[in-house]
Amino acid sequence: MVKTIHSAIDRIASGWSFAAFGLIAVLTVATVNLADFSWTIPGFKQLTHGAGILDLEWHYDAEGAYRLLAAQGEAGRALYCRSLWTLDIVIPVAVSMWLAIAITLAQRRLVDRQQWARYLNLFPIVAGMSDLLENILVTILLSGYPYPLTSLANVAGYVTTAKHLLYQFSIILALIGWGLVVFRKKWTVGD
Repeated sequence: MVKTIHSAIDRIASGWSFAAFGLIAVLTVATVNLADFSWTIPGFKQLTHGAGILDLEWHYDAEGAYRLLAAQGEAGRALYCRSLWTLDIVIPVAVSMWLAIAITLAQRRLVDRQQWARYLNLFPIVAGMSDLLENILVTILLSGYPYPLTSLANVAGYVTTAKHLLYQFSIILALIGWGLVVFRKKWTVGD
């Protein structure tokens, strides 16, 4: 399965796919974080009087999760649940594919196709999968509210932390890969 996913990314990785996923990712993330509609972060915070969402927390435990869910209010929790299965599906897919393609395109210029480093493009995919798992767990918490699912809330907090770390590691991999491509090109041209 790992080889299949890696091969699929390798097949679709091109300048055009990088641009397309990048455009979708940037526009979606910018809209969700900056535009003032009811379904965006600013609109959500206005509706909930400043309460945030679990997705943007670095880590939380069950107590912190339920404190935040309580602060969201009924309307906030309903909106949060809807957003998990609309925009928060698009964002992980677009961002993880964009990063995976960026890493793949850099790898093509840096490493032999047989090297283990070729599989580094799977980190963003795992990040996106953890983001989607987080959506499932938070949806269960929201569906069960106000009845506490303590163990599940604790697991959701760890999945959220893993998501953030995996996305950050993926960004670092892409930046290092392209930094090496540029450095190698300048070094080769300068000789």
